[in-house]
Amino acid sequence: MRPDGLQIPELSIAPLRQMLEAILRPIAYYRRCFRRHPGVVRVRLSPTLPPQQVLINDPAVIKDLISEDGGPAISAPGSLNGLLSQVLGQHSIILLEPAPHRQRRKLLTPPFHGERLKAFGRLITALAEEAMVDLQPGDAFDARMRMQRITMRVILTAVFGLHEGEAMRRLERSLHEGMEIRSSRLGSLLLFFPFLRRDLGRWSPGRRIRVADASIRRQLLEQIALRRVEVEQAGAETSSADILSLLLACADEQGEGLSDDELHDELLTLLFAGHETTATALTWALHWLHRTPEVRDRLLDELNTLPDPADPDAIARLPYLSAVVNEVLRIHPVAMLMFPRRVENPVTLGGYAFNPGDVLLVCIQSLHEREDVYPEPLRFNPDRFLGRSYGSNEFLSFGGGSRRCIGAALAVYEMKLILAKLLQTGTYRLTPASDRNNLPRRRGFTLGPTHPVRLQLMSARR
Repeated sequence: MRPDGLQIPELSIAPLRQMLEAILRPIAYYRRCFRRHPGVVRVRLSPTLPPQQVLINDPAVIKDLISEDGGPAISAPGSLNGLLSQVLGQHSIILLEPAPHRQRRKLLTPPFHGERLKAFGRLITALAEEAMVDLQPGDAFDARMRMQRITMRVILTAVFGLHEGEAMRRLERSLHEGMEIRSSRLGSLLLFFPFLRRDLGRWSPGRRIRVADASIRRQLLEQIALRRVEVEQAGAETSSADILSLLLACADEQGEGLSDDELHDELLTLLFAGHETTATALTWALHWLHRTPEVRDRLLDELNTLPDPADPDAIARLPYLSAVVNEVLRIHPVAMLMFPRRVENPVTLGGYAFNPGDVLLVCIQSLHEREDVYPEPLRFNPDRFLGRSYGSNEFLSFGGGSRRCIGAALAVYEMKLILAKLLQTGTYRLTPASDRNNLPRRRGFTLGPTHPVRLQLMSARR
């Protein structure tokens, strides 16, 4: 039985051309789709998904989709995220089916919220200050590399309780190398076309990825083994707040804990997803703050009103800082697409008829560029988030529904505290080569600046 509703138009472009454009020029591709067919369109943008793919940026459709998410008509099978298995492993929370995903989510959510989240506040600001302490007035630096250093150490502390030492430095180096290989232009193609990942010798991308992945796996398993011993020796007395200890202490209804492979993949997911995306968002924030000095100056004025400039919770509550962070995440969302959903039974969403087997892809990037939701969407304007709230079908910087990013609260908290600390302790300007429009380009599964964002420290306040 077909659902009542409007039939969905189809993009009349050859599938191979669609796939290549979606991989190499994703924003241009999404704009082309919705320029021809506003709101909803049948596409063939992914070579790894079933052919019944529907791209969506209509808030009314998204609202109904989120409402139906997890019900009899709409499912969120982890198997649709199979492309990520090459990076995160088969046991990642992202690839779990709905029931085990819900169970794992309950376990992993608490460390990223509430009092445990607040406990990271002083650490985050200290790491931000430490990452910039070697700079002298006149020095220039790559913003993304500095932000990666901070966010990597935050997530290593949250996941492993590592603060310093050789183990932290080795893991940092291996993770950085693995991300850099995959975030190049060639690396983006490697993600989507498996035959390009073949090991063709010492200098081939396939070999470099294998070596980096093997090094990361070896180090993660070492940390798991060490912590297993610590948790077993401590028994019920363990009170460690790091995520690895919490994962080791958990068991299912049969009393079985997570295997080493399951732990490895879960930790890898947290490490990759928990630092690279936040570092990229911070890089965009620094770009926009120094391309729009009136925004930066207004933010500085707000920071100067704080009775205690080092109070993380007071910083996190600042309205204009929150608006700045939201505007960065609107114009450069963490992910371009929401995790795929599958239609299980005929359903009408936002007036459109969807059929069983349809794979629904909400385009966050295009939703955030809708003129009717965000006037002048390509202009960086934090004021749009003051005095106006956006629904979960309009602002989707971390996805939505049952698969919303569990680290969203930590990422936003991090961004606020790091930006505040940088602006409180130094005055910067973009170098002449970086003081220009900087369009996004694909960096693996996400988008980052096409050109390096380099800043020069003009003066320090320490």
